[in-house]
Amino acid sequence: MIDPAKIIENAKKSNIKDPWARREVWRSHPSFSKMAQLRGMFPGLGIATGLFAVYCVYDHFAAKPDSKHH
Repeated sequence: MIDPAKIIENAKKSNIKDPWARREVWRSHPSFSKMAQLRGMFPGLGIATGLFAVYCVYDHFAAKPDSKHH
């Protein structure tokens, strides 16, 4: 989890003299990167895709064919 107080404290310790630049340091945190945002966009997609693949394999090999369907 992101701790805003820690980010602000690290910004104060840095050599940034401009107060506005110090307030913008949080934007460069790794959790706000494009890749982190894309990963968090669909949180259960990987698990759901894996489970669906397992279901499809099971349905293909283990399920008994029903002769009533065409």
